[in-house]
Amino acid sequence: MMKAWILLVSSLFMFTGAMAQAVADDDPVYVLDSVVVTQAVVGQVSPDRIGLMTIAKGSKAVLKYGSQAENGVVYIETKPFARKRVQTLLRSKSPQYDSLLNKYGNDSSFLYVVNGHPMEPTNETLFMTLDQKTFRSINILTREQIVKSFGEAKHEAVIVITSSEE
Repeated sequence: MMKAWILLVSSLFMFTGAMAQAVADDDPVYVLDSVVVTQAVVGQVSPDRIGLMTIAKGSKAVLKYGSQAENGVVYIETKPFARKRVQTLLRSKSPQYDSLLNKYGNDSSFLYVVNGHPMEPTNETLFMTLDQKTFRSINILTREQIVKSFGEAKHEAVIVITSSEE
């Protein structure tokens, strides 16, 4: 498991033009769910729990995290953390979404459609990458609207999101 994780991180560094180093002083800064952690902590995260991974390099990373970030910053969000972040974004963009989430307590009875693609457990990428920069619009179909349009409803709401990401 650890070998697979090291291979994944090394591949990501090579893809961005950086080389992962074995020496601790040359390691990047690791940020897991908005908390700076060690590589050992990152190694304990199961790959199927990772919702989003981003690598940052450059002066902004150094400004935020200090000289250790000269080797880059690896941002990792677990699926639950990313989902909560996106829910917070959608709540701020739509009072109707906020109301539905308060009414049902969670979003397990909602169907999310991002850029025309229904979100499935195996295809959450477009949902997880939503942020202030990529968000364009949200349209909500309630159960009543779904029944009226399609004759039946398997979900309490359909959340249609448009993003600049493809």
